[in-house]
Amino acid sequence: MSNTFTYLMNAYFYQEWWTEYSDPRVSDKEVLVRFASNENIKILNSLVQDLEYILANDLATTVFENNSLDFDPLLHGYSSEQAWVESAYRIISLRIN
Repeated sequence: MSNTFTYLMNAYFYQEWWTEYSDPRVSDKEVLVRFASNENIKILNSLVQDLEYILANDLATTVFENNSLDFDPLLHGYSSEQAWVESAYRIISLRIN
């Protein structure tokens, strides 16, 4: 797994990540927008490359299964880990274009 993707997951989607927000119903999409707002363009571009690699190599499920990530896309309404990575890719890509 790449360093930028790991950074995103550990810094923004750690255990009880939603407690940092005033609204307990905060969505993962809002967290991704916050990430894009807080991080510099170099990190955002690196994350886009990481997400593209994960998607191109069909690694989403493997990445979530083989790492101790606190965020589980399936528990947040996604049909698969791949669906979440696709969503994250769209959100981050829109922020840098």
